[in-house]
Amino acid sequence: MQDAYTNVFYDVVQESKGKHGYDLPHDIEAYVVMLLASYVDRPEFLPEETFAEAYLKLSRPGDYSAKELGDTCLFVTGVFPAYGSKKGLNRKYFQDIGSSSYEIVSEVMNYDLFYPLSQHFDFVSDFIEITIHSSKRELNNLFR
Repeated sequence: MQDAYTNVFYDVVQESKGKHGYDLPHDIEAYVVMLLASYVDRPEFLPEETFAEAYLKLSRPGDYSAKELGDTCLFVTGVFPAYGSKKGLNRKYFQDIGSSSYEIVSEVMNYDLFYPLSQHFDFVSDFIEITIHSSKRELNNLFR
């Protein structure tokens, strides 16, 4: 089923790029597609503790668990941009945690991917939101 999701998200990302005139580097585009496809059948994706507690437990230099926290933040801020608003937490709060998490993991893993993701986290998050929320009706139902 993962391949089917990957194909759907690849098509949707291409459609969104053309429709909105955005252009992502190939490796970031591929990462976004794989990230979205991997979360479709993953109902338990939130950290066990709060996002802040998960972030504070990360160690420097480099911590591989920072990748998972960054991925979760990117997914949440892109697909569920209002997440946390009932508790007074805005989207920027989660974007900052995600960006910092990717910066931490870039110290030990694929710097050429994770450092640019950390620096352009807000843009990639916005791209995911636009892609998910302006795409075909069937895709919108995957994450609701």
